Amino acid sequence: MHSPAIPPPGAASFDALKPDCQMLILHDDFAPYIRAVEVCRRVMERFDGELDFDLKCWSCIELADSRCARHAAKSAGAADIILLSLPDANLPPELDRWLEFHFAARFKAEGVLALVLNPLATAPAAGCALLRQLEETTGRLGMDFLSLRAEDGLQDLELPVPPAFPPAPWAEARHEP
Repeated sequence: MHSPAIPPPGAASFDALKPDCQMLILHDDFAPYIRAVEVCRRVMERFDGELDFDLKCWSCIELADSRCARHAAKSAGAADIILLSLPDANLPPELDRWLEFHFAARFKAEGVLALVLNPLATAPAAGCALLRQLEETTGRLGMDFLSLRAEDGLQDLELPVPPAFPPAPWAEARHEP
């Protein structure tokens, strides 16, 4: 006869583990990446202690590589929150292809695709077309869709502007007494 396995007092159980929230950032450039990370930070702060977060990031350039695109699709397939962060409403060709072919293979229906968009660089017509495209894509997959813009509470983000190259030590102005 086998006795049932009874965990000793204080042992971790699956019920005691915090549920995971898997987040994926797809970004086009450095500034959109920083915006998306800030959104993730706010979500993590809001649910601190309730959820255990797992964060993955892919740039649009990486999606041009077929292996990277497949790995990103696997991450998207399991993600609860997918943040698509762009400087404007123009989808890079790599991302457009990835959304069409790889993202459509998503196996998890629950979840949300959130667009983090820079509204100052977005023409209204282009923005509407992008919103329609993403709403249709998420609708086919049974996901929710959100659009996050500055007027939705992102206006207070302080985005660092990295220099193209670090300043050379000899380029600093010298002040003589």
